[in-house]
Amino acid sequence: MNSMRNSSRAKIHLFNDLPHLYELEEMMAFCTKYEHLYICGAEENQEYLLKFFDNCGINIDGYAVTCPEGLALSHYRKVPILAIDEVIQKPDTGVILALPDRYYRYFIPKFRKAGYSSYFVMTEYNKRTIAEQLKPRPIEEMTFEINLADHCNLSCQMCDHYSQLSEENFVNMETFEKDLLQMGKLYNHRAGAITLLGGEPLLHKEIIKCLKIVRREFPEAELIILTNGLLLLKWENSPNGNLWQACKELDVHITVTLYPVKFDYAPLKNKAEEYGIPLAMSSNIHADELTKVVKISDKHVFNLSCDAPKYGFISCLYFNKFNVLREGRYYACPVSACIGIFNKKFNQNLQLTEKDSVDIYSTESWEDFAAFSAGRVPFCGYCDVLNWRRHSEWKASSKKIEEYV
Repeated sequence: MNSMRNSSRAKIHLFNDLPHLYELEEMMAFCTKYEHLYICGAEENQEYLLKFFDNCGINIDGYAVTCPEGLALSHYRKVPILAIDEVIQKPDTGVILALPDRYYRYFIPKFRKAGYSSYFVMTEYNKRTIAEQLKPRPIEEMTFEINLADHCNLSCQMCDHYSQLSEENFVNMETFEKDLLQMGKLYNHRAGAITLLGGEPLLHKEIIKCLKIVRREFPEAELIILTNGLLLLKWENSPNGNLWQACKELDVHITVTLYPVKFDYAPLKNKAEEYGIPLAMSSNIHADELTKVVKISDKHVFNLSCDAPKYGFISCLYFNKFNVLREGRYYACPVSACIGIFNKKFNQNLQLTEKDSVDIYSTESWEDFAAFSAGRVPFCGYCDVLNWRRHSEWKASSKKIEEYV
């Protein structure tokens, strides 16, 4: 049974290349110069570029091409498609070159001959990555995560789940099972991956029951426990059951984040091999390749006024990937899903609107989640992505708001 499930499971692609922010900044500055704007090109990637501008609140008048006759687009909303010769004659009009470089020979010589210089040349990288970020995912790549515990047995600076700030709080088992039953129906019991994490998920005494519920509703999904690993060995002979044996029987993968603490991680690898359980250990689970270098803490800066530049959302690590199921609602990211902990600790009021999550009991299909995940939400205004950065080597949290502002 396990081997059949492993062999049929598709490889989950969790991490997209992120558009370069410096180019986005230059493109936004270009757009502010003109009353009218056109995207040069009218194919799938240009449609997703239009979606990007819509999310940024920038009006695009249409597409500009060499020959507009017979063109029909289907991936996003319709706008006029005009001949480039007509567009460059319009006053106060800018053109964004967003088609593949090999076609520039049909446009740039024409611009020069006409004395037209109001165009912005996008890099191939940003043309590709913007489109990749904004495409709704197929069901095979749809993922979501659930906090089994908000609190943790470590206290990490700048935790995006605010675990070091949280009071003891476990997921309610009745709510958990009810929500998973509904998600199973919406997904027709198919999904790419589901991650149980925290906080520290191994603090939850009923984690084995949680695993069984998820596996019942999603028999073929990749099921992952994301943990700091400090309690893993104790769970072999726990009064609440043998988690290692449960992971073997339920085909659960374990991912351990490595921290520079006094703990010997080597026995975890040995135990995983003993039980035949896939186990990955890394100091950075978001890296292209798993790494065991010293863990670095990232500072994901807040804009408490909720007016961060809109275009930054497209380069957010969490965007259109790390969705969260929490108490009957489906959130775009863990930052928004857990913001109540931050608000309570620091007496803040970072607000969530109805548009920042989806009620899973008022939803008809998983496709609603895919569409929601692939768009900017109002809460994105709090995230100053332009100033997110690698901050320092990992250390214990000061539990002060300065870690986030």
